[in-house]
Amino acid sequence: MTLDSNLRDDLESAIGHYVTGVAEKLLADGLPVKSINAYGHYDDMTQPGTDDVEGGIDFGFAFQQRVFPGGEAGLHWAGTSGWCLFLIPNDGGSLYNGARWLGAGLTPSPERVAAFVSSVQLDSRSAGSAERPFYRTPREDLPELLKRLEAFEPEGHFHGHSHEYRFRSLQGQAYRRRVIDALLSGEDEIVDLPIRRSELQAVLHLLDYAEAADSTTMGPEDFVPPVAADLKHRIGRGPGSAQEHRQAAEHAREVQRRIEEYRRRKELEEE
Repeated sequence: MTLDSNLRDDLESAIGHYVTGVAEKLLADGLPVKSINAYGHYDDMTQPGTDDVEGGIDFGFAFQQRVFPGGEAGLHWAGTSGWCLFLIPNDGGSLYNGARWLGAGLTPSPERVAAFVSSVQLDSRSAGSAERPFYRTPREDLPELLKRLEAFEPEGHFHGHSHEYRFRSLQGQAYRRRVIDALLSGEDEIVDLPIRRSELQAVLHLLDYAEAADSTTMGPEDFVPPVAADLKHRIGRGPGSAQEHRQAAEHAREVQRRIEEYRRRKELEEE
């Protein structure tokens, strides 16, 4: 098959947007989606044993350990077989050895994939099926596959943007929302948390890094300074300092006020 760079790039973009659509649903469910990947180089003959095109979603380490203790777990989309949960033991194994397949067609809705992940969290070894389905032959009917995938490309704000930008934006927004909801939850009971000064200093360094790293778009990085300031001002000052130093909660209330004001203004404009 002759290399068609346009088809390859179009497939990679469409796969990326499809995978990002699934990631968006998982983020909305509160899952720690770490990254996504998409691969459209269908005629890479240096890897003849792989699928022609593929994509996937990676999760944070704690989630992986909860789903598959002692190994690596994640979501994989194969261009011939649809979605599976891969389970790779620490002592090694192939991507598909031990995988659990969704088996709901080649391009099930993001909602259906999210439901599959919910069942995975209950019991990863019995979710889905161990039998791998096949819906198409590798490297064949690629234009038709592209057409199916393009149905999942976004409209509105993200139309015309790359799937990488869309994912980073959605990931940042999701974590920003989680931070705001946590700070405004009303769960203000002061808890005892034994922590060594060295551990607290390590946490503060991690917060400094989170503020400095260019890791998200529209993310919660503006919450890092007030959270760090609250922790620093409470060191060695007893439970009362938790009531006195609450910059992060105040910032969350202000952000929430601006969000609600923006929504009201948009509603008035649409009337």
